[in-house]
Amino acid sequence: MDILVYILFALGLVLIIKGGDWFVDSAVWIAEVTGIPSIIIGATIVSIATTLPELIVSVTANLQGSSEMAIGNAVGSIICNIGLISSLGFIALRTPVKKKLFAKKSSIMVASLLTFTAFAWDLTFTHMEALIVLLFIILFLYYNIQGSKESKDEFVFDKSTLTKKIITKNIVLFVAGAAGIVLGASLLVDNGQVIAKQLGVPEAIISLTLIALGTSLPELTTMLSSIKKKNHDIGLGNIIGANILNVALILTSSSLISKEGLPIQLYDFNFLGKAFTNYPNTLKIDVPFALLLMLIFAVPTFIKGKTKKWQGFAMLAVYVIYLIVRVGTGIS
Repeated sequence: MDILVYILFALGLVLIIKGGDWFVDSAVWIAEVTGIPSIIIGATIVSIATTLPELIVSVTANLQGSSEMAIGNAVGSIICNIGLISSLGFIALRTPVKKKLFAKKSSIMVASLLTFTAFAWDLTFTHMEALIVLLFIILFLYYNIQGSKESKDEFVFDKSTLTKKIITKNIVLFVAGAAGIVLGASLLVDNGQVIAKQLGVPEAIISLTLIALGTSLPELTTMLSSIKKKNHDIGLGNIIGANILNVALILTSSSLISKEGLPIQLYDFNFLGKAFTNYPNTLKIDVPFALLLMLIFAVPTFIKGKTKKWQGFAMLAVYVIYLIVRVGTGIS
């Protein structure tokens, strides 16, 4: 049984790596054929596909009565997406951005999380509030369509090279790549947790790293593949889109399937010798870190019109501090 766990873990790793290659290749092809900028493809089609693990985990957790896991998974994935995944992309490549389009998308990303926080401050994210936050997806899609129309004249593709075989091949690769990433992430997380427990790794560490990283593996794979293929736009757009979907799709879905909305859990814990009672850790620990990372990710990039290595190192440092704080609170 132990050997099987390691085999399935390795299989999950192979699936997400190969699936990521196929996924990015076909996504770039779609961008070229349709004339849609890579950052828009990454922010829509790729983001929806790579956010599936978070959606599945959060909705399942909420249906099983674990609302905190549903919220923590979504917000934790945002932190992992920027603090770990984006930091690697920023350090590896210096990528120019279209300032106007980037500003709109990153603003929606920040605004959606701020709106959720304001609504959830009374410790319940109601159905009506969820429907309001859901509107950010419509706004996001609108700007993507608008950006696509504005940018069409910048892309030239010789459509005479298109054949039925090439079209079929890329569609199959896109679907197979997405499926491989999602299945691989599931195998890696489930079996990785078993391995970690066998090695005596603390539960808090497993929760804060494997679960958050596991559901973000599709985004990580897409980012690494896009870096390898020198097409950071796909990875960058995917991060923005995935973060918006984490709030406007995953948290709203978790609220809407609950009878009385999504409750915010309270905890008692000690940190640095100080006792905290009935503390909403999601709102006062996770969300502030997520917002800080979003600002480091977005503001300098917009001002300079391109990503900077120092941003990557800064986001990675904040991510490490976040892990230390979360482990220090003893909340998993």
